[in-house]
Formats: sequence, C-alpha cells, structure tokens
Amino acid sequence: MKTTILLAIVLASLLAACGDKETTTATPASTAQPATMGTPNTALPADAPVVGTLINSLIKPPDTELAKLKAQNAEYKELAWEDLELPGQGLADIMKKYQPQIDAIPEGDPKENAVLEKMQAELNNAPVNPALNGKKVKLPGFVSPLEVDEKTDTVKEFLLVPFFGACIHVPPPPVNQTILVTPQSGKSISMGDMYSPIWVYGTLSTTGKHTDLADAGYQINDARVEIYEETEPTTPAKTGN
Repeated sequence: MKTTILLAIVLASLLAACGDKETTTATPASTAQPATMGTPNTALPADAPVVGTLINSLIKPPDTELAKLKAQNAEYKELAWEDLELPGQGLADIMKKYQPQIDAIPEGDPKENAVLEKMQAELNNAPVNPALNGKKVKLPGFVSPLEVDEKTDTVKEFLLVPFFGACIHVPPPPVNQTILVTPQSGKSISMGDMYSPIWVYGTLSTTGKHTDLADAGYQINDARVEIYEETEPTTPAKTGN
C-alpha cells in the first residue's frame, strides 16, 4: 500500500520540473479493427485504407531497399533504457534504497516529506553512463516535442523518453533516462506521428542540457528517426519535404 502511495507522491513531486504545456493525445491502437455495431459513421478520406486493413499488408519495401536499410542499421548498437544508468544508481536502485526509510515513517508524518525530497534530489542527479559517449546507438522510446516545423509538418526537436506522455501528461523521468534529440533534415517524424513509439538512430553524447520540459542527461544530434516496430525497422517515418 505504501509503495503505491510512494510512487504517486514521487510522480507528483516531479511535476514541478515539467513544462505547463498540455496536449490532447490518443494512444494509437496496435491493430486495426473492423467497424462494429455502434461505431460512429465517420467519413474517411478517399485515400484511406479499407477498414480492417492490416499494417503489414501496406509495409512491403522492395528487396533492394530492405537490404540497404538493414546494412545501415547494422552499425548501430541497440540499447535498453537500463544501459543508460550506472550499476546501483538507476531509478529502481534509488527507490529501493529509500523504501525502508519511508515504510518506517507513519503516514502523514512530516519526516516522510524530508525523505522524499532527499530521494528526489538523488533522482534528479542520477549519473549518466560515460562509456556510451560517442557510441552509435539505436533506442526505442516516446516523443516529448520541444519544437515543431508547421511548414513541413515535422518535429524539429524533442526529448526521447521511456514512457508515453512524459513532461506533457506525467512528470519527467530521471535525467539519465532523458535524451535530447535533434533529427537530421528529412529524417524526423510528422506531427501526426509524434504520439507513436519510435526508433532513434545516432551518435550518443553524454553532455547534458536543460530544456523547457526537463533536463536531459544525453543528446543525439543529426539523428535518424523511424516509427517503432517490434522487429527491425524497415520503413522510414513519414517526413515533410
């Protein structure tokens, strides 16, 4: 019970680090479903797929293009978000460190806030992994947009984070779980895709930077961005011209 309350308190305490920007979002469905009784009769664009069309039937790059993409992706090492943390200094480790102290304090006791503040300070200063500096990596995650280009309908700069809605609808993750991404020209995602999970490819820098939404412990400049697929990504994200 107290663990659940603790997580809620930690999330609430992080809200001060977030921007005030609010965006209405909708989580994309994982699989298209045919229309059913009771579904509103909404007119679709003339070029829209037939209702019930599977995404796999639309993603069929030529063999030559597929081979080229696989060769490009082979030079990037896939990372898990835990790889960005140092052993013993990740989010789970810090929470585990302070949990016994919090459990020992009666609920509502002012001492609990003091412990939570101490834990929060440690989360905000969680160290990055210096061994990753300069490495070519690929990492899946979600977008917290910082700057968009309305002329090309693309996201120009964003924070890559491990959970959906960070800094927009929920507090940001620790600094070593936040990456500032500046995509290559023509290699970003459209504004309509910014709520989808993505892959980011590029050279990781351990130089931190402050942004309007949250502090980032890492940066990837000149990144290539693609819509996430569970298997190796084969189709570039839609971009503006």
